[in-house]
Amino acid sequence: MKEYLLLLRAGRPITSKTEAENKAEMKAWGAYMEDLGKKGQLSGGLPLVSEGAVVSAKNTSNDPVKSAKEGIIGGYLIVKADSLAKAIEIAKACPHIDNEGNIEVREMAPMPAM
Repeated sequence: MKEYLLLLRAGRPITSKTEAENKAEMKAWGAYMEDLGKKGQLSGGLPLVSEGAVVSAKNTSNDPVKSAKEGIIGGYLIVKADSLAKAIEIAKACPHIDNEGNIEVREMAPMPAM
């Protein structure tokens, strides 16, 4: 199986939802993550804090990387799948989609020999 990075972008912030909506979302996340674990599809993942920095050869910016179109990256998952199509299906089932977010799916390449 290959590994795929799921970048969780945009979505409604916790502060904009009711307590009941947040509880329902956490329940959905628990079920989703449990299902991935049972199927052996979960390799890892975590939410990200909003603060960060962008470092380049010319400067460092304390603004997180974001695009008006895609939104800020709020977290990531690493999943196992046989193909990009299967990884996309895993992403479509993610509760982040129901939270008005979008998910970028990228195959992780093996590190070349040095």
